[in-house]
Amino acid sequence: MAKMMSACGVMCSECAAFRGREKGLEHQKRTVSAWRRIYGLRETPEHIACAGCLAPDENVFHSSVRCKARNCCRAKGFSNCAECPDEACPLLEKAQSVWDGVPQIAGTLSPADLEAYAKPYLGHRERLAAARPARTRRS
Repeated sequence: MAKMMSACGVMCSECAAFRGREKGLEHQKRTVSAWRRIYGLRETPEHIACAGCLAPDENVFHSSVRCKARNCCRAKGFSNCAECPDEACPLLEKAQSVWDGVPQIAGTLSPADLEAYAKPYLGHRERLAAARPARTRRS
């Protein structure tokens, strides 16, 4: 499977919701249970389904539909925010701030939970920064 990054730097292709419906109901139930235990989220199994944040609204995780950075990225035709010349974007900052607490949670997780339910969200800022092309500076 090809790797896919969200607008804000999360690894969509490693997220438990990515292609959740294809992975089956048991996977969806395990993810609901883990996300409730780890993040306090109250989801239902049918919500554990996503085609990646840049997919059409009907194919993304329900909370991604409202993400303004995602919507901006899609409107501009970018594959992620690293393609945008505006590096000081308040929409991107808000989207990335959602994941900033994951490193503190990650330290409390078992290796299996870390891999399955936190790793895709770790390093999102660095990952996106590394994806930015080198910009030519004008004198």
